[in-house]
Amino acid sequence: MQKLSIVIRNHVLILSILPLILNYLITPVIVISVISLPRFLEDPVYYIYMHGFILWPIYHIILVGMALSFFRMEKESIRGILGPVRDRPWFTIFMITVLLGLSILLFQIIEPRVIDLVYGPGAWEKTLIGFRSLPPAITIYSLAITPLTAGVCEELVWRGYLQTRFERLLHGRIWAAIMLQAILFGLWHGISIIAPFSIIIGLACGYAYVKTKRLIPIMISHWLGDIIGLITIYVI
Repeated sequence: MQKLSIVIRNHVLILSILPLILNYLITPVIVISVISLPRFLEDPVYYIYMHGFILWPIYHIILVGMALSFFRMEKESIRGILGPVRDRPWFTIFMITVLLGLSILLFQIIEPRVIDLVYGPGAWEKTLIGFRSLPPAITIYSLAITPLTAGVCEELVWRGYLQTRFERLLHGRIWAAIMLQAILFGLWHGISIIAPFSIIIGLACGYAYVKTKRLIPIMISHWLGDIIGLITIYVI
């Protein structure tokens, strides 16, 4: 049992730190190597998103592959992590609707107002202009691929793996486990105004998972929330 705890602790450490290394170190290095440092410094946020929409699904696959490998090494059934799939369909729809509504409230209604409040009037409009100037191929890819890999892989990594392992390592202290994974989830999205909102949605998803032990409705709401968010940014 003690040996398994050490193994889990090492796995948790890897999946807690690796996403931050990928986003904060590897991504800028890749982008700079592709476009040059002077060009990157002209508008780092634009170029991070431009290449990030391609890189993030790759990161998602790497991270979820590691999580699945860790589950096997720890002799944990992935079916047990995903929870019930076909029973109580109306409850599943209810879960998706509530979490999706929270996502829309946070990211499409509150966040734009906070950005304007923090950075000055018109800051959100400038953000929209930046997103809408992305190449069409990147826009299409970001709508078709990135939300899907984010919805499935991020939920499996942060809620399915990290939260359950934090709970085990912290001897059942559920709220501490939820808070830890939510903070890491927020930091994964970058040190910016989006981080607190990501932490809040991470807390909500973590709490929903603890109460229901159903990960698939959370995956679906995450996927739909990202699609709606990007459509709002690109079109509305």
